[in-house]
Amino acid sequence: MKILTITFFLTIGIIWAMAEKSNQKEKIFLESELAELETYFEYRDSLNTKVSKVDITWHLDHSIRTINEICKATKNSDPKNFKGSIHLGRSFLLLINKIPRGRAQAPQIVTPPETIHTDSLHIQLKKARLNLIVYDSLLKKAFFKHPYLGNLKKKTAKRFIKIHTEHHLKIIRDILKDRY
Repeated sequence: MKILTITFFLTIGIIWAMAEKSNQKEKIFLESELAELETYFEYRDSLNTKVSKVDITWHLDHSIRTINEICKATKNSDPKNFKGSIHLGRSFLLLINKIPRGRAQAPQIVTPPETIHTDSLHIQLKKARLNLIVYDSLLKKAFFKHPYLGNLKKKTAKRFIKIHTEHHLKIIRDILKDRY
């Protein structure tokens, strides 16, 4: 009877562990951050010049646009052309795991247009979710050339996407801080 009970609980434990592992794999990278970005669509025109010169819409568009452009560039890269280098700025950013505020200007390719429509944000967000699902299937040495940080392999670029998105979420939260 003891052996049967032990076998039963071991089996349940193994099934539970496998189910948990399966659920973790099904979670989309950055999904909680994307969901949070989406909650700020309704505050799109909020502005607090003590925090940022631009409104929440700009940060939303820029964040989502950056995800999509990095995914696109990484997908379209030729891993044979990857050249690694030592870059102190990149090393520092990855060490502190955050982007200091007010240090860099958005490259033109990820600078939002003058007018940003909410429909456009929804379309870009849907595209970002799809891009991030596909991202992990890209080749290991696929890369993205950051204009300030140099070449970032897929894994490092993924980490940069998370750091960059969190950077803009923090700014948005600070813009809205006085509202609550």
